[in-house]
Amino acid sequence: MRWRWWTFIAALRLRRLGGRLVVQASSTPRLEGPLRVETGPRPGTVTLRVGRDVRIGRDCVIDLADDADGVIELADGALLQSRIRLQPWGGAIWIGEHTQVRDGCELKSRGELRIGARVVCARHSSLHCHAAITIGDHVGLGDRVTITDSDHTNDRTGTPVLEQPVVAEPVVLERNVLCGTNAVVLKGTRIGADTVVAAGAVVTGGEHPSGWLLGGVPAKPLRKLRVGAHDDPPVPLR
Repeated sequence: MRWRWWTFIAALRLRRLGGRLVVQASSTPRLEGPLRVETGPRPGTVTLRVGRDVRIGRDCVIDLADDADGVIELADGALLQSRIRLQPWGGAIWIGEHTQVRDGCELKSRGELRIGARVVCARHSSLHCHAAITIGDHVGLGDRVTITDSDHTNDRTGTPVLEQPVVAEPVVLERNVLCGTNAVVLKGTRIGADTVVAAGAVVTGGEHPSGWLLGGVPAKPLRKLRVGAHDDPPVPLR
């Protein structure tokens, strides 16, 4: 009942402003509290695709840009905890099967933001996509991780930085990457599978090999990891 009431009210509000809400749901998600829609005076169309067994926590927000359409897709078993902000500002946000987006995260996309299956985005992480960010399956993002595929140029003319052109390069985190607390991943970065990014590291772009520990500012490969060590037989106790 809560979900049906929300879709009715949200669709009515957007229609009054000239926008549109399109909902494609395989089943009724569990909505634990108000899901707010924030918009300017000229919203576009937002398409919300919802799989089975999806849960949406309290005080989550769908934030729409003026004159821009957006897509949000929550695959089967996806979990949004509380105070999540989704900003499909002319782009798409895909959240994979059984992925958890935990309290206070912000996902913004003007391009294609794809998060794979069984990913954990820990508390207060920020993903800002201008062109393309791809997060592989089984990736773990620690608390307050920031991933962005763009920044503003600075031509030294005195023009305010936020009014200067945006430069964007895709970011890819392959399968089973772990980013520690407060790690930052910047535009043009590709991190190979089974790699660990140390807490507080800043990855400033380029190709980074699979199966390494990256650390520092800027982040560098520190040592090779034993990929698959968790599959070794247990060591007998003495």
